[in-house]
Amino acid sequence: MKQIVPFCVALLVTATVYSQPTEPVNLTTEEVVALIKNKSISTQNTRWGSVSLQFKEDGTLYGNNNGGSDSGKWRVVEGKLCLEWRRWDYEGCGIVRRVGSEVQHLWPNGGVHFVYHP
Repeated sequence: MKQIVPFCVALLVTATVYSQPTEPVNLTTEEVVALIKNKSISTQNTRWGSVSLQFKEDGTLYGNNNGGSDSGKWRVVEGKLCLEWRRWDYEGCGIVRRVGSEVQHLWPNGGVHFVYHP
């Protein structure tokens, strides 16, 4: 019985540590640029499902999803990723933050816009 108690305590402590949610950490301008500049990423968009995004070095942006494609411009200002699409419904700057193993881009109002798993 004495051996079971330390095991149960260790199990409880481990479960408590791993079950706590990870606090969001906002990325810096440099971190956002390094994450996306001249890269193609696959995202899960909260409105449109799977969306592939290409962030060209010159600030050009391309996107593809099941409903079609669009192009526009991107830039990073004070750690916020700014997107300007020609047709798609997003224009503005949103915080980019890391939450556990995922990266989230937020709508300007603070809701999650898309999730990316680098």
